[in-house]
Amino acid sequence: MKKILFSVGIAVILSQNASAALLESWENTLGGWTVANANYTSAFSSSLGVTAGTYSLALTGTAAPDYGNMLYTTYQSSYTTELASSTAVTMDVYTPPGSFGYLQIQLWINNTDTGYQQLTGYLGTTIGSETTLTFAIPTAIAATLASSPNPTQIGFQMGGNYIAGNETMYLDNLQTVPEPGTMALMSVGFAGLLLIRRRVS
Repeated sequence: MKKILFSVGIAVILSQNASAALLESWENTLGGWTVANANYTSAFSSSLGVTAGTYSLALTGTAAPDYGNMLYTTYQSSYTTELASSTAVTMDVYTPPGSFGYLQIQLWINNTDTGYQQLTGYLGTTIGSETTLTFAIPTAIAATLASSPNPTQIGFQMGGNYIAGNETMYLDNLQTVPEPGTMALMSVGFAGLLLIRRRVS
């Protein structure tokens, strides 16, 4: 019985790890992303804001920025697939102390079948520390993406209070949050395989 419970527990852990998808960690490259705000430059940090891989994306304001569409990626079919089977998208944001009076971020997607969709309102970060933002994916949008053959674009709008001379934000670990049903199904299937293997041996 203990072996069965252990097998099920391992199955749950493995299915969670297998289901969550890392969309981007900006490993010393923009990787198809575009910095849309002309008042911001991009660089990569190996020491600040790194929560996945070796680097984070550092966005630094060079003048009083005109907030709005800050960062977006190319259209990709893999995004359509991953978002369709997810309940949310998360991203880690680090802001150094005194870098902004406040900083808010909104995630949007664009797909021929969904149209342009803002997944949530602006989410606030905690200035001076690391914040994990969670952008919920409405069930209706996920269902539309599940039947869509078209690629999807992801982007961010930002707004805040710029502090001249200390205006860098660090982004990392953009990933999906899988549907609970998907994780449960994978867990049961994996546990079943373990039990079958145990009976055969």
